[in-house]
Amino acid sequence: MPKRGLSKAGVRLLFAALAFGTAGAARYAVAAPPLEDLVTGVRIDVAQISVSGISSGGFMAHQFHVAHSEHVMGAGIVAGGPYYCARGNISDAVAKCSQFALRECKQLGLDAQWCGKTNMAPKNPDEVERAARASFAEAKKQEAAGNIKPLANLRNDKVYLISAAYDDLVPHTVMDTVFHFYADADKAGLDKSNIDYNRTFPARHTMVRDSFDKPAGQVVGTCAIPPAPATDGDAYIDDCEAVAKRYEQKNGCLCANRPAGEACPPAGKEVACRDLQDVDLAGAILRRIYGAAALAAGRLPVAEGDLQAFDQRQVFAKFSSIPYNALQNASMAREGYVFIPKSCKEGRPCKLHVAFHGCQQGGLTDRRSGHSGNLFAKFAGYNEWAQANDLIVLYPQIQARATVPVNPRGCWDWWGQNYTHEGYHTMRGQQIKAVAQMVNILAGGQSLLDVAAD
Repeated sequence: MPKRGLSKAGVRLLFAALAFGTAGAARYAVAAPPLEDLVTGVRIDVAQISVSGISSGGFMAHQFHVAHSEHVMGAGIVAGGPYYCARGNISDAVAKCSQFALRECKQLGLDAQWCGKTNMAPKNPDEVERAARASFAEAKKQEAAGNIKPLANLRNDKVYLISAAYDDLVPHTVMDTVFHFYADADKAGLDKSNIDYNRTFPARHTMVRDSFDKPAGQVVGTCAIPPAPATDGDAYIDDCEAVAKRYEQKNGCLCANRPAGEACPPAGKEVACRDLQDVDLAGAILRRIYGAAALAAGRLPVAEGDLQAFDQRQVFAKFSSIPYNALQNASMAREGYVFIPKSCKEGRPCKLHVAFHGCQQGGLTDRRSGHSGNLFAKFAGYNEWAQANDLIVLYPQIQARATVPVNPRGCWDWWGQNYTHEGYHTMRGQQIKAVAQMVNILAGGQSLLDVAAD
């Protein structure tokens, strides 16, 4: 397949930059139990399985939804991109489907004219339509080959899409392509009333919630605070309330977007300018997929111990004759995580949601003193909704690798080349098979989702 865009040297340069400062492999003192040991007595409603994800996890959520549409009834995609966007090569992944190349080029201080050439994302509605048409054509090709489930299964699904206003990594037009994949009559053909698409939320490339530890709240709308620039070790989870307080402390005013020359509003009147309370992206996704009535109980507090780790290596043993090598090649972390409410452990039929983290969010990323585990699985906002609404949340995990397979920032595989290679976007993809097997285990060990043997 011909590679367009970046030269091989350019790709190597960019991935060297991406790998710079990447932490080494995480150390685990004691092996976590197998997933089977954690799901005794659990009953999954197999008609209520959904997925969501951010960034590379957004690409994977869409990819998994398309591949397993027969049993996935909804998807939430935060700053992701369309099926087969990268066409199996790294250069398209970093230049056409995202602005990784452009951002890294600028940060490296390279020639601005050369950097501009790395921005190959769609620029106008015609280019978006062509990209959506190519994406769906690949899906039809894989459907005909039996590598994904029939695309007609998507037609009645519920989808939540968001491309935040300050996102500097995945352009709006890339997410527009996902919208057209789902909504166009000559593609998946979802009724547009089944799709929420937010392109104006004032956040950056991040999972947004009002407070990591605030239990109450509803799905509301604006953060209205200019986004902070990304920093090394950024968890890509924004606490809008904390951002607002920092802004108030610095500027003596809560209203960030007031008209030029207008004074800050009097104390107690700031809410007229913005609503910083109860910003809850996980809730918005889940309510779109399952409906407000199904999640009417809102949110409930969770304790850190409610989230449990399991050994992902043993999941590979179910369909691979060489489990350790399969684990290495797929860049899966040693541990995944699952949140199972007490009601679900007691046998009540429960919904299942698979939440795919973004780059730099997998593995042992909670480095607070006295804590361990995964920051996204703890604080992305899903667990509080799960606790109140008979919902199990599965958090499969990717581990960053600075060597082959190329995955220096711990991203899910949505490009294939030098990673898990061909078939990564089908039911035969190593990562898709691993997550499908996790779903099967949660579904009582039945072969609900197809897992092709090596």
